[in-house]
Amino acid sequence: MPTTDLKDLTSTVEKLRKELHPDLDADFLKAVVRAEEENLEDDIEALRTIQAALKAVLIEKGAF
Repeated sequence: MPTTDLKDLTSTVEKLRKELHPDLDADFLKAVVRAEEENLEDDIEALRTIQAALKAVLIEKGAF
């Protein structure tokens, strides 16, 4: 994905997060977008990366 498209996608996701779910961790959403972008052909690896990011957020928030 071209860098400009990725920046536009990230910007849109962040805007929607702020409007619809401001309590959702912004860094987690960035990690999800990054994981999907870096693993376009490998859904299993993208999922592993997203799960690791979620676990890190939950640990940080004291929920895990």
